[in-house]
Amino acid sequence: MKTVVNFSGWLSLLMGFFALFFYIVAPHLYLLTYVLLAGAVANAAFYAFMERDAVRHALKTRAALHGANSFVLIVVVLGILTFINLLTHRHKNRIDLTEGGFYTLAPQTKKIVSSLPREVKMTAFFQTEAPERTRFKDLVNGYLELTDKIELNFVDPDKNPAITKQYGITTYGTVALESGSKETKIKNPTEDNLTNGILKVIKDETKTVYFLEGHGEKDINSMEGLGLKTAREHLEKDDFKVDKLLILKTAEVPQEADLLVIAGPLRPILPEEQKVIEDYLNTGGAVFLMVDPQSEFGMAGMLAGWGVELREDMIVDPLSKLFGGDAAAPVVNEYIFHDITKDFTLPTIFPILRSVRAQKAPGVETVELMQSGANSWAESQLGSSKVRFDPGEDVKGPVPIGVVATRDLGQKDSPPSPATEEAAKPGPKARLVVLGDSDFASNTYFNFSGNGDLFLNTISWLAEEENLISIRPRERKHNPVQLTGAEGSALFLLGTILFPSMVLAVGVTRWWKRRRL
Repeated sequence: MKTVVNFSGWLSLLMGFFALFFYIVAPHLYLLTYVLLAGAVANAAFYAFMERDAVRHALKTRAALHGANSFVLIVVVLGILTFINLLTHRHKNRIDLTEGGFYTLAPQTKKIVSSLPREVKMTAFFQTEAPERTRFKDLVNGYLELTDKIELNFVDPDKNPAITKQYGITTYGTVALESGSKETKIKNPTEDNLTNGILKVIKDETKTVYFLEGHGEKDINSMEGLGLKTAREHLEKDDFKVDKLLILKTAEVPQEADLLVIAGPLRPILPEEQKVIEDYLNTGGAVFLMVDPQSEFGMAGMLAGWGVELREDMIVDPLSKLFGGDAAAPVVNEYIFHDITKDFTLPTIFPILRSVRAQKAPGVETVELMQSGANSWAESQLGSSKVRFDPGEDVKGPVPIGVVATRDLGQKDSPPSPATEEAAKPGPKARLVVLGDSDFASNTYFNFSGNGDLFLNTISWLAEEENLISIRPRERKHNPVQLTGAEGSALFLLGTILFPSMVLAVGVTRWWKRRRL
């Protein structure tokens, strides 16, 4: 009988070990884990009952008392850790300690995801053991912490071919997004692409942006340095429809136009075209005008009626040389508080810039959007071989370089009666933004610092897409430690063999000395 009791004790330990092993290594074999656990408990109970006298005696020894104290301390520590875990589960906050904020979402992503108007279903097609699945899950966890309106499902294309075929998935790592009646697929689920995909399925209306042509404006299809193809691609990612407009051919701005962009005209815009543009503004339209220094754009008279003045000068900022640039390419980081530049902290680099000032105009509200630095000035002698500040002729900085003009187009002749005043809604507004440079949004400079964000934020505000005004996602930089074979071997020997062996040797030595006392 003694042999059977001892055997049950050892069998209890063995079954307990294998139950833990299968629980960690093969959690899907839960039935086997439960059977082993039940066997371990049953054998332990049988051993404790048969050896109850020995167990009772062992519990009264000094070692047992110390062990009981240690057990109580362990239980207390586990209780504290459990309480902390519950707190972190209910109050989710993540701290990103990686270089460059690898796990930190961009402000635009946070803004869009935290204000989703309806549910979004996200189905990710990854192989179960693929490392890309883990990276994607790390990314999406940030989205899930911002909202409870995203439903995430993982599908293994190899194990679920029917669902994969239903969605028309042909590539591993594809993510399908659905919301309402709209859906889209993303083959490269980076933060930028994922956020733009969510934006596409939650927007019920696609805004149309026209770029004026016929006066030497920058081409939205050009891949050259001063082209606007990069800007166009980013607008399309934000779910804008982008097209060209030749007013000399259409004689009007199309009714579906939500915004007209005039990007760096080199030749004068004819009076007839200006009338079409102003009529468009007066019907609640929006115009984004970017005018370069020394350009004959011919719209000074029209802009004066909208409270905007452009002078024949060029901004010079000697401090730009500290950033490796030219004095005629100022770096601007002084923004006036406005919806376009709210929480905007990135500097903008303008290759060549002219001043744009606000002035009084009847019925128009103007705001100077940004200014050059305090050490800059507006150089009026553009043809001079020596550029220097001349008091009395040049204007000392800060110099305004952008103006926002709005006009309320509500009813003027027949104001609402008191009976209908509460039900009346705000009338439409004409929106106009004028900047003293167009090169900052070109292919060469679009990705410099805040250039692209300033351009896109201005477009979004003019098109009344305020939820898009923010800092957009940047490319995530992941810099894993790369070790050579020798370095890996040295790390293994030190961390796995040498240091643990030293700790073990010290422990054995101390035990041997205490044993001899």
